[in-house]
Amino acid sequence: MNDLLDSQRAIARGPVECLGQTFASEQARREHFLELLAAKLKDPAFRKIEGFPQGTDEAILAMSDPPYYTACPNPFLEEFVRHYGKPYGNPPNFHSPQK
Repeated sequence: MNDLLDSQRAIARGPVECLGQTFASEQARREHFLELLAAKLKDPAFRKIEGFPQGTDEAILAMSDPPYYTACPNPFLEEFVRHYGKPYGNPPNFHSPQK
């Protein structure tokens, strides 16, 4: 089991890609997006979004791992979908009569 954990830690120390940006490490990625989220938390309009938590900035940041998860409405969602999403194709028509 320790071998698996050690290999995961080694991977975490290497460069990581997120939303088209490369970071020296997972920690560097996390710090970058936490800074962006911290700046967004200062926007009064952002805090007026329905469902916004009443927690402090520090609590929201501590519970978040942006851009993947935020303890508030995720301001990175649109960029995340734009980067990783795929356009819808023509879905099969399941309601057409069988021949």
